[in-house]
Amino acid sequence: MDPPKVSIIFPIYKKSKYLENNIQKILEDPYPNDLKEIIISIDSPEDDFLNKLLELKNKYKNIILIISKDRRGKVSATNDAVKISSGEILFFFDADIIIDYININGIIEELKEYDIIEFYKEIIKKGWLGYLMFIEFSSYFDIIDPILNKTKKPLFLNGSGFATKKSVWNAVDGYSKVYVEDVDFAMKAGKKGYTYHMSKNVKILIEPLKSLRQWIEQRKRWSFGFIEVILNHLDYMIDFFMRNMLIALLIILILYLPYIIWTYIYIYLPVSFLYQIAIDIYKSLSNSISFIYLIILSPSSIFKIFNILYLTLLYIIITSSYIYILISIRRKKLYNFLPFILFSILYIPLYEIVIIYDIIYYGIFERAPKMNWKV
Repeated sequence: MDPPKVSIIFPIYKKSKYLENNIQKILEDPYPNDLKEIIISIDSPEDDFLNKLLELKNKYKNIILIISKDRRGKVSATNDAVKISSGEILFFFDADIIIDYININGIIEELKEYDIIEFYKEIIKKGWLGYLMFIEFSSYFDIIDPILNKTKKPLFLNGSGFATKKSVWNAVDGYSKVYVEDVDFAMKAGKKGYTYHMSKNVKILIEPLKSLRQWIEQRKRWSFGFIEVILNHLDYMIDFFMRNMLIALLIILILYLPYIIWTYIYIYLPVSFLYQIAIDIYKSLSNSISFIYLIILSPSSIFKIFNILYLTLLYIIITSSYIYILISIRRKKLYNFLPFILFSILYIPLYEIVIIYDIIYYGIFERAPKMNWKV
């Protein structure tokens, strides 16, 4: 049987820092270059980058350009590219990714068994935000996704890098105009019985976002996108978890084990020593401050403050250590422990606040918050 033609699609907005290097990486892969079709679908290209694209097209004959002066958005840019593609197999890469490793033939072999292949992804540990994003992505791609992999059914999908059969793409009508088009695509495919696999035949590196503001905007989009997914595909999600009850319970246990341990300690560990500390502090203060303050600052109020601090510190230590141990064991490497503390004390609560904000906003206005994202 002849090897299939592959269409490799890059939807881009304005410019892509790593496009030329990624194209070089793709063409260096031993899969026959005459069976590789690279389609670059770009919105509002910057002049310098457009000139670079034209140079690349002249240099590599298997590059096809789709240029739009207006901003169509990733969904339309990708759908337009697929419409003119001639490959049986579709590869999708975002503009801001770095292809660290690619084995096209390995992906094609996996597509004989599966319908959607997600590529392994890792955030580059650049700056404090990059390190925290690295922990988040590693928690998913090294711990959660390998468990979901056992179901062979799509649930989530990170669209910055994946492959599928063109027949699958056409059967589900490609990307829909929603905020998380990749997850929506996975759900639509799952409803039609298509299968999923996460592969390390392609490894993608992703640059972290440059600022906390960008991170909040991205998480607002992801959070609202998840609300959309629930509204559109709740039936599939319920069916998925009912059919994979043990795996679902295992994932819930992995995610919430720190909370379970923290709750157990909170209920059963004696805290009388904190009250004794509060009494000692009160006695010490009574010798040095005015009795007016002592009326307000009772032993019980001091105990409450220490109890809150104690429980907060306990949560941070348990959660940080738990995530650190899981990732270190899974990746067989030791890391700086401080970012894991920041992940527990800052990253997780901030993400939860963004999710709550989106839920409240939708509950009041029944629409998404304003975002710099075109679908």
